[in-house]
Amino acid sequence: MFNDFIPDTTANGVNPTGAQPPRLEGPQPQEEQPKVSIRKPKPERVICGLFVATLWLLAIFFLPPWSLVILVALSALICLFELRSMLKRVGYVLPFFWMAVMTALWYTAMYLSMHYAKGDATELGLTMLVPFVLLPVFVMVLFFRVLLSRRAQKPMETAALAVGAFIYVPYLLSFLVPIALYPKFDVSAGIFMAFSLVLVTKLSDTGAYFVGTMLGSHKMCPRLSPGKTWEGTCGGYLVSMIGALIIIAAAYIFKDATCLDFVRALTDTPAKVMWALLTVIVLVTVGICGDLLESLFKRQCGVKDSSALFPAMGGFFDTFDSIIFVPAAFIFMVALGGLILS
Repeated sequence: MFNDFIPDTTANGVNPTGAQPPRLEGPQPQEEQPKVSIRKPKPERVICGLFVATLWLLAIFFLPPWSLVILVALSALICLFELRSMLKRVGYVLPFFWMAVMTALWYTAMYLSMHYAKGDATELGLTMLVPFVLLPVFVMVLFFRVLLSRRAQKPMETAALAVGAFIYVPYLLSFLVPIALYPKFDVSAGIFMAFSLVLVTKLSDTGAYFVGTMLGSHKMCPRLSPGKTWEGTCGGYLVSMIGALIIIAAAYIFKDATCLDFVRALTDTPAKVMWALLTVIVLVTVGICGDLLESLFKRQCGVKDSSALFPAMGGFFDTFDSIIFVPAAFIFMVALGGLILS
C-alpha cells in the first residue's frame, strides 16, 4: 500500500506521466520585487546651467548693444563648429572658414541695418531687406566652394548640408538682432524682450528636465530623445506659462521701467494678453522641435552630445538647440497678431 504514494519514475528520475511533485504546505518564499528608484536631477548639470545663464544675463544687460550682436554671432559660430564636427564623423566636411566669414558679414549687415533704421515701418522694412539680399549670394558661394573642391567626397550632399547648416544656425539665430535692436523702443526694451524669449524657452527646458526626471514615465519620442517624457513636456509648458505671466505682471507693476515697454506694447489689451500666451505655447512647441531636430542630427552622426564643453550638459549646440527657431517664430506671431487684432 505504501507503493501507491510513490510516483512511477524512469531510471533517470523523470516522471513519465507529467505529474508534479506534491506541494509542501506552509508559507512559501515571496519573489523579490524590483525596487522603483526615484531619479533625481544631477547637481552638476544644475550648477553648470546656472553658471551659463548668469554669464548670458550679465552680457545682455551690462554690455553695449553691439557686443550683444557679437555674442550671438559667436554663439552661432560655436554651434556651427560643433555641427560641422558631428557631420565630419560621417564623411561630410563643411567649409567652416567660408561659413564663418559669411556669418560675420551677415551679422554685421543685420546690425547696421537696424542701427541706421528709424521708427518708420516702411523705411525699417526696406532697410531690413539689405542683409537678405546677401543670402542668395552666400548660397551660391557655398555651393561653388564645395562643388569645385577636390577634397569633397560627396560634393552634392556636402554642398546641400553646408547651405542648410548656415540657414539652420547663423541665419535663424540672427533674428534675435532685430528683436533686441528694434528702433521703435529704447534699446533696453528690445534687449529685455530678446532675453525674455530665451528665458521662456529655457524655462521650458528646465521644467521639462526636473519634472521628467522625477515623474516622467511615458516616453515622448524614444527613437530621437529617450530622455524626453510627456510628463516632462507638460511640466515645461506649465513653467514657461508661469514665467510669461510673471513677466507680463512685472510690466504693469513697474510702469516706469522703460525696459518693459516692448512687453507692455504686446499686452496692453486682454486680447493681446491671450495672444501673448498663445505665442508662448507656440514658442515652447518650436523649442521642443528644435531640440528633437538636434537629437536627430546626433543620432545620424552617432554621438551622444555635440561636444563635452559643459559638464553633464553636453556642448554649446546642445544648450542652444531649443532657441534656434524661437526668434523667427516670435516675429511671425507678432506680425500675425498685428494683422488679426488690428
